[in-house]
Amino acid sequence: MAKITIFQCERITMTVVYILLFTILGIALFVLLLYLLEPSLIALPYSFIMKLFVKNPPIVDMEKGFPQSKLLRENHLTIRKEMDALLQEHKAAIPTFHEIDKIQKYISDHDETPWRVFVLKAYGNWVESNCALVPETTKLLKELPEVTTAMFSILDGRKHIPPHRGFYKGILRYHLGLKVPEGECYIINGGQQYSWEEGKDVLFDDNFRHEVWNKTDEVRVVLFCDILRSDIPGFLKPFNQWVYRLRENSTRLKKATQKAELPVTLEN
Repeated sequence: MAKITIFQCERITMTVVYILLFTILGIALFVLLLYLLEPSLIALPYSFIMKLFVKNPPIVDMEKGFPQSKLLRENHLTIRKEMDALLQEHKAAIPTFHEIDKIQKYISDHDETPWRVFVLKAYGNWVESNCALVPETTKLLKELPEVTTAMFSILDGRKHIPPHRGFYKGILRYHLGLKVPEGECYIINGGQQYSWEEGKDVLFDDNFRHEVWNKTDEVRVVLFCDILRSDIPGFLKPFNQWVYRLRENSTRLKKATQKAELPVTLEN
């Protein structure tokens, strides 16, 4: 059996060191490129690292992930009343998801059936003109600072949102059923199926592969919120806050938020 000389050991060691250095340099350059192109995209490599330290099932325990949801659940009829009035008066003016953010075109428009979103808050930025149309709902949401994004997610009948994954693991996603037709109307997240019910809510990790079906002929509406995670190891929390701030201050996302404003005004 051939023996490995000291010289060969040194060469192997140096090769491994070079590979590690070039790998680290490559990752650093990739992150720098993302930062230069669009700072909010730092969420991609950050979420990959975060997955090594934060483990959870596809559907998350509400009491652990978002116990404050009780406030929204207990007031779902108030929210529903404002949502009904909004749809009755302004449904046609509510933009589709891909009209607000072109990146979402594949998941929003692949079957040409509308998925409308009435945005109240996006990455910490309030859409004040929209909020004025649903003041009671806005008042409730402003009592919950952990809510980073909030909107009414409106699926027309026969809408299918194809399989996809979220790319920022620093948040959890919350749905409160407001208007749910009878029949097959559900989300499959990480292989687990959840059917919405009016007045009931669910919390899930959208980093799992998920898709949505409204197989009825009627509209389905949920209050859709992103919740800043609290179940993160201490050493990651400053990084999570930094990544979130990048998204909050993103010029691209702020422009998308402006497109979410309804072209209507309140009458005096």
